[in-house]
Amino acid sequence: MAEHVPPGRAGRLWLLGRLASARRSVELLDRKRQLLRRELVRLATLRDETSQRWVIACAEAERWGLRATVLGGAFGMALSAAPVAGRANVEVAWRNTMGVRHPDEPFCALASLSPAEAASGNAAVAPAAAAYRRALEAAVSHAAADTSWRLLDDELHTTARRLRAIERLRLPALSDALRRLELRLDELEQEERVVTRWARRRRQGQFAGPAASTNPDNSVDVTS
Repeated sequence: MAEHVPPGRAGRLWLLGRLASARRSVELLDRKRQLLRRELVRLATLRDETSQRWVIACAEAERWGLRATVLGGAFGMALSAAPVAGRANVEVAWRNTMGVRHPDEPFCALASLSPAEAASGNAAVAPAAAAYRRALEAAVSHAAADTSWRLLDDELHTTARRLRAIERLRLPALSDALRRLELRLDELEQEERVVTRWARRRRQGQFAGPAASTNPDNSVDVTS
């Protein structure tokens, strides 16, 4: 491991704490991954729906725009659109999902032609203007849904990578370090017990030695 593990029993407590923290991280990241997956399913459905509405709205706007151009000419269309050109405003609310900030429910503030302005053109100007408004609103909705999906998808991949790193690298490394440290502590404890027994026996032998060398009855062996 790259981290410095404290020696002895302090190292064991340190490793147990790191293992508990790593396991907790796995639980939290797995929960986050599940929540992101559910939200991505919802956003994928929303993205498909907004994309379909956008395609349909664009096709309708093109049809009405072509009709208005045929009836009034390109110059007439430009003249009719001049009062509202460049006056579109989009406001995007932002939402936080599992730490990811992404767009949510955009609002389009679009200028409208007055009845007099619409009447100054041809019969297709008003329907064309309404169709282009719907197309722009559909485009903004799809952009928000698509951006949200991509941001959360990126976060899901990041979360999955972090989870794999902890499960495949961090936890095994900590467990292996703990196993090796516990083996070393067991060896040290056995060595301490051996040394303690040896020291005890040595002390007992020192105390018993002089008494054993003295003849208790002061007798002399005269056998030959």
